Amino acid sequence: MSDDLITPKPGASARWGTDTDFRAVFDASPRPLLLIAADPPKFTMLAVNAAHAFAFGTTPEALEGWGVLEVFPTDAPPAVAEFVDAIRTSLEAVIASKAWDRMAARPYAVQIPDGGSEERYWSAINSPVIGPRGEVTHIVSAVQDVTGEILERRSEEARKLLMREVDHRARNALAVVQSFVRLTTADNLEDFRRVVDGRVEALARAQTSLAARRWEGASLREVIDAELASLSQPGKYSLTGQQVLLQAEHVQAMSMMIHELATNASKYGAFSTEGGRLEIAWATTPAGKLDLVWSEEDGPAVTPPSREGFGSRLISQLARQVGGEIVYVWRPQGLQAELSLPLGG
Repeated sequence: MSDDLITPKPGASARWGTDTDFRAVFDASPRPLLLIAADPPKFTMLAVNAAHAFAFGTTPEALEGWGVLEVFPTDAPPAVAEFVDAIRTSLEAVIASKAWDRMAARPYAVQIPDGGSEERYWSAINSPVIGPRGEVTHIVSAVQDVTGEILERRSEEARKLLMREVDHRARNALAVVQSFVRLTTADNLEDFRRVVDGRVEALARAQTSLAARRWEGASLREVIDAELASLSQPGKYSLTGQQVLLQAEHVQAMSMMIHELATNASKYGAFSTEGGRLEIAWATTPAGKLDLVWSEEDGPAVTPPSREGFGSRLISQLARQVGGEIVYVWRPQGLQAELSLPLGG
């Protein structure tokens, strides 16, 4: 450090000693420190303590004499360029205001012992050293690794977002259950309870599928398989199609539609007889749609219903809810349902 920067007051030398003592304190600080010349645009690093060099995987000798901004590549990737801009902006603010400035936290990867790199988040408090004529002569930069704070804040924000999502979905699920209870019809109380229980269980399976992927969607195959397994033996149905991830908003609707179709098959279709079977096939289209075909085979002869029950109305409503449509083909050998819905958000 230069003598013009460190000038002890009269009588202070007995307490602090010489400039060497100040350099020893600077070097021993556990906080990463830089002493920077107020010589923009270079901002020469006059002194670098061991903590700063260690934090960035280098040595004081490798940095001292270089400009703060010179140690970064000119063709740096966007994240590094933003880090450099944050440093420049803060240092220029200190000179302009003659007051300390807190640098905006930015990510910057550092090397780790195994030779790889690890993204860390950094901030700094940059403070001016004022000369005898009131000018800023130097800047002391106290750097801080704020990775823990950033990640904790993100974790808290994610937790709050998840809680809001869970609350929203819980309210939605309760509204759906209320509609089940209000609109389901049956010949007796036992049948009514069985139908409502089945629909609530299908809703619960949809929620479980969503939770397994942190409410980001669910596998189409897993959703279908879960519903069919609750109403049929595995050997009575086959699933053919590529891996498709349903968006979160479609999972509940798909689960409920498959449940209603499977319930109908158990009462009147392929699942109601020994030799009946079901084939489900799906594919995605270049237009970003999912086309799914439900084909029942070798069951009892089926005919179009004389009236539309709640289950059929529910399927149609759910299909419209996700921007799709369903078409029924009442074939002699069994029902065929063709469902089309968009996959995009």
